[in-house]
Amino acid sequence: MRILVTRCSIRYEGRLVTTLESGDRVVLFKDDGAVVVHAGQGAKPINYMPGPTVVTEDGRTLVVSRPATGESLVIDVEDVHADTNWELEDAAKLVREGREKDIQATIFQTPEAIEFGMVGLQRELFTEVGPVDLFCRDTDGRTCVIEVKRVRAVAAAVEQLNRYMDEVQKNPAHAPARGILVAPELAPQARVLLEKWGYDFIALDEVLSRCPDGEELMRLF
Repeated sequence: MRILVTRCSIRYEGRLVTTLESGDRVVLFKDDGAVVVHAGQGAKPINYMPGPTVVTEDGRTLVVSRPATGESLVIDVEDVHADTNWELEDAAKLVREGREKDIQATIFQTPEAIEFGMVGLQRELFTEVGPVDLFCRDTDGRTCVIEVKRVRAVAAAVEQLNRYMDEVQKNPAHAPARGILVAPELAPQARVLLEKWGYDFIALDEVLSRCPDGEELMRLF
């Protein structure tokens, strides 16, 4: 990775045109071609370009081009405070622990975030095949078995929901029930199974966006 600490002005040309007047910035040239520009304050970059990119230098002007989209980032360097290169190794993956329970609790506090008129009956309803995440009732009076996943849902998640549905519907008072899977996205095989068994899918970010504390949880995922 190349780390350039510089006083510079920046012009971006792509879906729109933006200009950034002279100032001190940190420019990161990452190994995958991504380029990120940070100011002295704030966590978010003030400019960035996803990789792959092509970087060319003409005197004190750096041009970062993204051939796939035709975007370009032109950095006019006025002064170089530091310019270093580092060989970095990082194969670790971020592990999130204990957050799925927080998501379930947040949604259960606002069941209408799932669907208008939804009423929460019980969280973590015990069954012989495991606990149902959210046990609710919709405006038609139907029992809803809701499985919540914090990561992309694969076929196993739909199969899990199906086992809960079979168990819940043994009680005539809850049949026919609705199965609902809430997750960030669906793997292709999961979508096939959902359609086969007639269950519904709702995107997790849509649900959390309608919860009072949802935006904070969305930033964690």
